[in-house]
Amino acid sequence: MLDFFLPDMRSRNTTDREKMDRADADLNQLLRTIRQFQRINILFSASRSLLREHFFPVMERDPRRMYTLLDVGAGGCDIAVWVAREARKRGFRLNITALDNDARILPVAYRAARDYPEVRILEGNAMDVSRLGSFDFVFSNHFLHHLDWDEIRNFLQQVIARTRIAFVMNDLKRSRWAYLGCTIFIGLMTRKSFAFYDGRLSIRRGFLPEELRDFITRNFPGTGIRVAEASPARVVLYRPSARA
Repeated sequence: MLDFFLPDMRSRNTTDREKMDRADADLNQLLRTIRQFQRINILFSASRSLLREHFFPVMERDPRRMYTLLDVGAGGCDIAVWVAREARKRGFRLNITALDNDARILPVAYRAARDYPEVRILEGNAMDVSRLGSFDFVFSNHFLHHLDWDEIRNFLQQVIARTRIAFVMNDLKRSRWAYLGCTIFIGLMTRKSFAFYDGRLSIRRGFLPEELRDFITRNFPGTGIRVAEASPARVVLYRPSARA
């Protein structure tokens, strides 16, 4: 019973797959999960504060310039739309490419972005982002934990080569307290979706800060990539602007 609420988190789970990633996932449950995760992102993700901290101050230096941003694993496009709305409010010129490899959830994304022509929605494999060209900024929210370590290395190699200014990868910190919080709050907030199962598994697939620091030190020395923590229970891998 204790393991249901507070399992051992010393090792990262890289074998189990989230239900929403399966090809045979029930479509209604999948779409309901995407919509629920949009609300969960607003309440519990650090994405908005990270974007405000790392990207918008850079755009303030030259507000007349046209900037580009790639949102990897964009899902229902809620973060891309929020960025577009915030950029409009600040008077910035920003084109956003929202990339996701799951065609089943694209209708949700198109609906979310219908009033934002600056958001381009693209179906594609994040493991081949180099074919998309270069971007000023690259962002991902809860994407890295879907990958194994070799895939993360490959993905970051491409991101480093294709990012002109800065990138930020926001993901889940693996901890027993984060797992307990997810069990309680996601259990209360969500129904008839994959959010409860996938949310808890996502934390078990998440990262310890020291794990990511060791990974970066071994694989990307001298690249300026940093690892930080954000609240609530997030670990952030980022390369700041050269003037940050």
